[in-house]
Amino acid sequence: MELGLPDRLLLCQQGEGLPTRPKAPLYSGQDEQDFVLSLAEMMEEKSLQTLAPAFFLQDVWTVARALLGKILVTRYPAGETAVRITEVEAYAGTSDRACHAYGGRRTRRNEPMYQVGGTLYIYLNYGLHHLLNIVTGPEGDPCAVLIRAGEPLWGQALMAERRGLSPEEPRLTVGPGNLTRALAIPLAWSGQHLLFHPQIQILSDGYTPPFIQHGPRIGVDYAGPDARHPWRYWIGGTPFVSNSRKKPNFAKSV
Repeated sequence: MELGLPDRLLLCQQGEGLPTRPKAPLYSGQDEQDFVLSLAEMMEEKSLQTLAPAFFLQDVWTVARALLGKILVTRYPAGETAVRITEVEAYAGTSDRACHAYGGRRTRRNEPMYQVGGTLYIYLNYGLHHLLNIVTGPEGDPCAVLIRAGEPLWGQALMAERRGLSPEEPRLTVGPGNLTRALAIPLAWSGQHLLFHPQIQILSDGYTPPFIQHGPRIGVDYAGPDARHPWRYWIGGTPFVSNSRKKPNFAKSV
């Protein structure tokens, strides 16, 4: 009997039947294995751990809060870029008027939302910005977490070059479109799974936010009563969030 992706992920946790790694666009002349080996070396050097597949199978609100403080990393031949996730929003599937899957809407664009938790859902917003979402829960339940902002940890110079800004610009990785541009996250990754992805990972270094704040999501006034849900979460006290007036203290670039 052929196993579905959730079953294969469970076997992977048990050390059996490793699923095939998803293909992702690589620069010409680069070997995918080089990216995987480099990522493993980086994780060992920085004491980082991957998240278990079961992490993404939880409900969307649990995953949203748990993603705060995790490290989002992208890798290209030009170098690594990484941020600590500081702000997210939860979108609760078919009953949430602010969600792309409200009412069971299913299109070619939002099809990744119906896949198993841990799938990437990336879409073009207003024809300008790529927005990164992490699908949560079981296959068929279209919930996702929008990654809104992060604190730069390393690779600031490369992020700044991509955005045409100073490495110490406060808005370098604040705002979902700014974040994906700084990390060079393409639409082509939408529908791919984080597990064993050669170029993007969400990792843990054991950091726990001192406290988490919450409030209404941004830009969803069209959602009527659902616009008032306090499903935007951010790390309390950090300047790396939307509409922050605090001056950021940047981590040393490595």
